Amino acid sequence: MCKAFLSIVVAVICLPALAQQPTEQESNKAVAQSFFEQVLDQGQLERYSDSHASDFVAHAADHDATLAEDVAAAREERKALPDMRVKVNEVVAERDLVAVFWTASGTNTAEGMGFPATGKRITVNGMTLFRFRAGKIAEEWSVFDMLSAMRQAGLLATR
Repeated sequence: MCKAFLSIVVAVICLPALAQQPTEQESNKAVAQSFFEQVLDQGQLERYSDSHASDFVAHAADHDATLAEDVAAAREERKALPDMRVKVNEVVAERDLVAVFWTASGTNTAEGMGFPATGKRITVNGMTLFRFRAGKIAEEWSVFDMLSAMRQAGLLATR
């Protein structure tokens, strides 16, 4: 009787802890959100490796970028838009994939990303799809409206 009672007490104490274990998808979502909110939004680019695998690949239209190239691109964005803010609008996970719908905004006060400084405020929406491996971002695919960004910067005529 005493053993049965003790077993029940241990089960009651341990079950809430087991129920609160985050799923792999929830953990991956938290890593993705933290990357956007701390690294990109707050400009803590030195923390890139906290969330990314060392053999990370960013798939782009014209080539695949390494982790070092992706960090360099983020530095260029931050250079062109020193006051850049990145807001996470939505995060969705399925299997080893996490999708982030985001909005970036900032003032183009310095040359960067191949743009001259225009002094114009730019706001763009984008989507990033991450593939996770062992809790780290292993691959990335991102899209955003570069045409809109160039128009807002005054680099292209508006319709």
